[in-house]
Amino acid sequence: MHSHHRESTALAGLVAASLLGCTVAAPPVEALAEPIDTLAYSVAEPGPYQCGHRVLETTYAPPGGLAERAITVDVWYPSLAVEGEHPSYLHIFQDKFALDDVPPAQPAFGAGLPVLVHSHGHKGFPGNSARLMCHAASHGWLAVAPEHVGDTLSFAPDPLPLSVYLQRPLDVRAALDRISALPAGDPLVGMADLSRVAFSGHSFGTYSGWAAGGAAFEVARVRAACDDGSVADCTEAQLQAFSGDLSEPRLSALVLMAGAQRAFFANGGYDAVKAPVLMMSGTLNPVGNDVIYESASKLDITWVEVDGGCHQLFGLGNTMLGGPECAVLPDEPGFAVVNPWVLAYVRYHTLGDRSAEVTGIVEGTTSFSPLVHVKHKRP
Repeated sequence: MHSHHRESTALAGLVAASLLGCTVAAPPVEALAEPIDTLAYSVAEPGPYQCGHRVLETTYAPPGGLAERAITVDVWYPSLAVEGEHPSYLHIFQDKFALDDVPPAQPAFGAGLPVLVHSHGHKGFPGNSARLMCHAASHGWLAVAPEHVGDTLSFAPDPLPLSVYLQRPLDVRAALDRISALPAGDPLVGMADLSRVAFSGHSFGTYSGWAAGGAAFEVARVRAACDDGSVADCTEAQLQAFSGDLSEPRLSALVLMAGAQRAFFANGGYDAVKAPVLMMSGTLNPVGNDVIYESASKLDITWVEVDGGCHQLFGLGNTMLGGPECAVLPDEPGFAVVNPWVLAYVRYHTLGDRSAEVTGIVEGTTSFSPLVHVKHKRP
């Protein structure tokens, strides 16, 4: 149950500023006056937009006898603004490129902004994968990340209470519900296309993804984790809530990075997921994706492994919190592998992009990078 804890030991003590953000070029505003075909932009380069950022708040009522839950939701979105204040996550991690509360650009797609909803890891924070969020926003996506209150850098007991496992996938649902119900006058109201939603998750956020994607739980396994003390504060009402529906049917693709959570799911439980799945991991941070890949029999599943990749390759940067071996793949070359791959995958499956570049990457007909090893199978 504690495999996801290793990401957090050094992170909890980190106080240095992090080089977050996406290096989005600053095109002149007048060059963007006409509608933009963002699918014409290479996934390997920044898109035509700047990266706006803001924070929303929402509440919802979880099952299992839990009290009403209040969370924040970080949002990154395309903008034409070139100046503004930069966000600081937790007052520690400075995002040098995103701009706080700048006006959004009009959607490049007629139906609105496609959405990428993200789940951070254990003892993480919504901006932990801001480089990926900003890359998506620069290409015309709305990226949203709920704060998993009770499992953040600010506060996360050990062992985690059962409520965290119940609430994580529901936080994903609540974040999308918040975007769908913005009040009149909000700058983003009506701009999201919630018929085109993809998911990404880092580390323990991969559990959120499997659960939100519809993987089948086995209550007896959840109960066993309570009985052996690896999960705390269990109640019968919460245990029975795992028999209910924790899924989010709006998800059209899952991107699960640097994590493989198996303890709560039934044998064959992953095969209940209907959306295509991309698992990503680094060779220096094996997380058990090989076991999931081999056991899956009904999934459209892709496994991408990156040579020299450490745990934060998909988050703060490959060298962050890792040993000297992680420096062999520096942060920027790492982002240049991961972010284009993720964007290609969600463009392919969520937007139906069949351009030569995207198809070549996702279907493996072209080699995007010599660092990347790809396996794919479908039923």
